[in-house]
Amino acid sequence: MILSNAREKIELYNQLCLHHNLVADGVYEARTSHDDLFSIDYLPYLVAALISFDLGRTMGKGAENKYDVAAGGFATKLYEKLQSIKPRVQHLINTRLCEVDLTNEATNIMGAYEELAAGGQVGLNPKGARFHVGATKILHFINPELFLIIDSNAARAFRSSHNLNYRNTTQPGYSAEKYVKCLAYAEADIIAFGVDDFFSLEIGVPMARIYDKLSFATGSDWP
Repeated sequence: MILSNAREKIELYNQLCLHHNLVADGVYEARTSHDDLFSIDYLPYLVAALISFDLGRTMGKGAENKYDVAAGGFATKLYEKLQSIKPRVQHLINTRLCEVDLTNEATNIMGAYEELAAGGQVGLNPKGARFHVGATKILHFINPELFLIIDSNAARAFRSSHNLNYRNTTQPGYSAEKYVKCLAYAEADIIAFGVDDFFSLEIGVPMARIYDKLSFATGSDWP
């Protein structure tokens, strides 16, 4: 299960993924000083997080393309999409995973996910491919207390621990519906574990980030 051997998994993650922790902590700190997480001012932190969390090759070439909203590239499209999803998720930016009412919020979350994950000319991937993993990473760095990152490792963990019908491949069949199911399973796991006990696993780390470390470790077959 994802929360089994939790302390050992987090300890190993922190040893092997220091680069992710350093960037994540910096973005979380910046998040606290920005009133509008969908603004041009916060966008560079989202871009830095995506690059550091292994998505740089899917964002097109050049720093100007990635960071300059006026350049007509990735940053331009990301800013437009942030404005599009803002009405759907702005009210959730201070909500924790253990508190969210997924019955009422599923439509909003799936709508935001679909907007960010869209392919084709309007998509964030310059080659037109879908941007599923990137969508979850953008949502996570908007609210790391609520939104999980779902990559192939996390998908493998949800497949083995909760029988969620992801394929055991590098393209496991992501979807907005499965993303909401992941949130629901994670919420149930945390509540069953005990919210206070869960937070004690890593003091000061956002709730969804703790769970991300555990799902990544589980999908990687760590202890």
